[in-house]
Amino acid sequence: MNNVNSTTGLLVVIIIVILGLFFTGSMTGSGLCWACDDNHNESGMMSNHDHNEHDDNEHDDDDRHGDAVKSFEIAPGEVVEKIQNNKDVILLDVRTPEEYAEIHLENALLLPVGELSANTLANIGLGEDAKDKEIVIYCRSGARSKQAYDVMRSLGYTNITSVAGGMIHWQEDNYPFTEVGEYDVEKTTNIDANDDGPKISLDRAIHDFGEIQQSQGVVQTTFEVKNTGIEVLEIGELSTSCGCTSAEISNTSINPNDTATLTVYFDPDFHDEPLDKITRTVFIPTNDPDQPEVEAKIKVDILEGE
Repeated sequence: MNNVNSTTGLLVVIIIVILGLFFTGSMTGSGLCWACDDNHNESGMMSNHDHNEHDDNEHDDDDRHGDAVKSFEIAPGEVVEKIQNNKDVILLDVRTPEEYAEIHLENALLLPVGELSANTLANIGLGEDAKDKEIVIYCRSGARSKQAYDVMRSLGYTNITSVAGGMIHWQEDNYPFTEVGEYDVEKTTNIDANDDGPKISLDRAIHDFGEIQQSQGVVQTTFEVKNTGIEVLEIGELSTSCGCTSAEISNTSINPNDTATLTVYFDPDFHDEPLDKITRTVFIPTNDPDQPEVEAKIKVDILEGE
């Protein structure tokens, strides 16, 4: 009899424990609801795992169906819309001439990123008057166009973007407005076409002193600076790339068709110079809208100790 009572008592305890676990699991949503499947709690809510998985799938869909561009970028499709709507946008290809010849955007200008400067931009018609124009830069993948973007921003261009994914992305999505063929070197934009302003011209870009002795003292040469425009050419404060070189100009206001003399001095014993031939540069600021800064260079090979 005692054994029966003990067994009955043990069964009661086990039943109470099971019922307690059942009701506790139902209230906390722990998934112990035997009437529900593994993916839902008793209230019908999705489990955290499934909810997160759902969010991930939505995110993947967003990545597949949208172009997540960075602040400095523009999606290829948006460029296509601008071209289709005849927006006043300038296309600038910063790849190599060989890449350009293989395929490029229609009417795009070409300026390899390694050659990009204020002068070269002005030479293709993207000088001072283009700094607020909309310019879309592109390359093969978007890396070089980002470099060009950074340089142009530092030069004061305010309305520029880089094509996200470059020509690779453009071709992957089979966007239109592409063509093949070599770059026409005569192609420029007419934004800066202004025959009414001042125009600076140098008789040469480089003077080579050849070999000079370190002890022979300061050497000098002159450049002829001419104003080929129809307004007065103003020359700003000259500067040089190194203290061993200095320069002066005979006249800082040059009338149309007049000339001034730029004298450049070089001191071979100013400080220790690199071996072999070196180059030094004179920077000439101007009010020429196409060439806001012109460079005159000298080359020299110093015979050390002589």
